[in-house]
Amino acid sequence: MSGPLIFISRSRVKPGKGEQYQEHVMEATALVETEEPQVIAFNNYRSEDGTEVSCVQVHADADSLDRHVKLFRERLSERAFESVDSYEVDIYGSPSDSALEFLSQFEQLQVRVLPMHDAGLLRPQQARSPDPS
Repeated sequence: MSGPLIFISRSRVKPGKGEQYQEHVMEATALVETEEPQVIAFNNYRSEDGTEVSCVQVHADADSLDRHVKLFRERLSERAFESVDSYEVDIYGSPSDSALEFLSQFEQLQVRVLPMHDAGLLRPQQARSPDPS
């Protein structure tokens, strides 16, 4: 289990549940920021009308995703699906069996795993040079 793991979720927000979803996103982001220093990136996006949402996560490795899943299970999973009516997850890299087992518990969750990394790179923030313009 080595190399970064990318986790992308996509959902449709239930009518009238946009504010509830935003509260969930803020709570999840605060949890990652304070308790998951190994997470490289955690970003949430939404469509202009707020009906489609996505979360893009970059984990240092499968252990990082395991920790995230554990915290999600303990603190957020009960409310996670209250404001969305469909949920898809793409995982790029090789997650652990325990992470996949946890995700398989949710009927409304469709999971696709692409484990083979063919090429690419990941630059740490501090290694980037300033914009020359």
